[in-house]
Amino acid sequence: MSEVLGAFQYNGLHTTQQVPTIKSYFEKLLKEENFDVIIELGTSLGGLTYILDDIVRENNLKHKIHTFDIGYRDYVEMHLKQRECVYHVLDERDEIYKTTVVDLMTNHGKALLLCDGGNKKEEFQRYSEFLKPGDVIMAHDYSHDMNVFKSEIENKHWNWFEISFGDIKESVEKHNLKEYEKVDFKYAVWACYQKM
Repeated sequence: MSEVLGAFQYNGLHTTQQVPTIKSYFEKLLKEENFDVIIELGTSLGGLTYILDDIVRENNLKHKIHTFDIGYRDYVEMHLKQRECVYHVLDERDEIYKTTVVDLMTNHGKALLLCDGGNKKEEFQRYSEFLKPGDVIMAHDYSHDMNVFKSEIENKHWNWFEISFGDIKESVEKHNLKEYEKVDFKYAVWACYQKM
């Protein structure tokens, strides 16, 4: 059994809740799709936000990143402000949070929505209806089902399992979403679906 880490250092910044190889997965996706706006639900310590920002800058992609979290951290705000990323400190249960996310999705071009906040299932279900053709929605701590998680993921790649295909199946079918096939996020433990 190998040790599964939930945190690592990225360019001197503490990064939590991602596999250490996460940059290579997102680099492939962002270079392939070059989104107009990236919306991250769940900033935490900002590690994934920094990685996404570096990918965008290193590859001269479109730069509009918005990240949302309920908990304010001054050092996260400082780093994100230097990077020109927009840091929204809001409660996901408040209407202003919901309307801001929907506005970013619907009025700012091709969108990537990352569901990694307090309730990934609800986030995926709530916001998938606002996706436009070409948009991509993702959810973290994902495995297709418990059998796949136990046999292929747990104690090998990742030890957290919060969302499965059964949790999003209705939204996938109702909103004409297709599993993204150009990058296999299975061992990065992210669901990834594109609106057709």
